[in-house]
Amino acid sequence: MSLKRFISFSAPLMVMLFTFSIYISISKIVSNYEKSINNDYSIIIVSSTPIIKSKIHDIKDINVKKITHLEREQILKNLNEDMSSGTYDLLVKKLPYFYTISLDKFPTSTKLSYFKVELEKISGIKSVETFSKNHDNIYSLLLLIKTIVSSLFICIIIFAFLIMLDNVKIWFFEHSNRLSVIKLHGGSIFYGANPIIKIALISSIFSSVFIALCIYFLKENLDLFLQIEVMNIITSNLTAYTALEIVSLFALSLVLSFITVFGILLKHRIK
Repeated sequence: MSLKRFISFSAPLMVMLFTFSIYISISKIVSNYEKSINNDYSIIIVSSTPIIKSKIHDIKDINVKKITHLEREQILKNLNEDMSSGTYDLLVKKLPYFYTISLDKFPTSTKLSYFKVELEKISGIKSVETFSKNHDNIYSLLLLIKTIVSSLFICIIIFAFLIMLDNVKIWFFEHSNRLSVIKLHGGSIFYGANPIIKIALISSIFSSVFIALCIYFLKENLDLFLQIEVMNIITSNLTAYTALEIVSLFALSLVLSFITVFGILLKHRIK
């Protein structure tokens, strides 16, 4: 097996798998960060009368996790020390009802606007505060990160595929005479292509193991590459790689390699 051919086959695979690993890691970080934001995010409702919770749950396309009533007695208790009895009695009559709504999933800006409009249609509700400005900034940032990482990953896959395709074509061109002799003697094109198939298999295994070790090293030594603030965000939101994700590294490498090799093989066999 030619070392040059092995390196030319392994290099694009390693770049692709490294990008795929970053894609998995950033997707997990963004997803976990999104969940943590969602746990802290609430919509505030001010109502002149006690609301019927089922009406909120019936709003379409929005999954409400919890509706919490902020006890008026507790609010008044905190204010009672600094007011006269007459003012307190007036507040008891005039103070509206306050509710917080938590959602199952961090909503898009469109869904949030729709939800606010639907809430304001419910009888008795005087005001709805969705903190839309802060929400839009956070959600736009999350979408931007996801889009950039996804686009980069797709570009790297195409780049790796084209490089490997060229390598396979060059190999077939260099060994065209040998393959023709094998074909004349009744040999299969697949038999003649055994060397390039072995290179694809060994390159896939080597690239997967090498990238897995690199990711493990980077994860254990983040402080060498990142500032402490960034490292804290990553470590608090990045969960350990599962066995399925590790297997997916090898599977992706193997599938891309064999699609490239067998695609050229079928082309030559048709000829």
